[in-house]
Amino acid sequence: MNKYSFKRMFWSYTFCVAPVFILCGILSFFNIKAMYFNDTPVYGIKALIISILSTPFFGLIWAFFNWLMLRFGGFLYDNFLILTNKSKTGQPNL
Repeated sequence: MNKYSFKRMFWSYTFCVAPVFILCGILSFFNIKAMYFNDTPVYGIKALIISILSTPFFGLIWAFFNWLMLRFGGFLYDNFLILTNKSKTGQPNL
């Protein structure tokens, strides 16, 4: 079994940022708050579409970096256990 499933992390981050991005898109649709794309303020239907399309992109980026860090940390931890002669069960390696 995969300890840190990329698919699970991707969907978790995507559903986490979706309400915030959709709220920002709705606010910019009604010209209340600007949505910035390439350092230019965007309003209207274009801002709503940008906010909806950018949701999975941000989920992908966050999931990738989080997955990468967890995998690297797990690798270091497993090697540390090997160096200290302890297995994952707490028994010494013989």
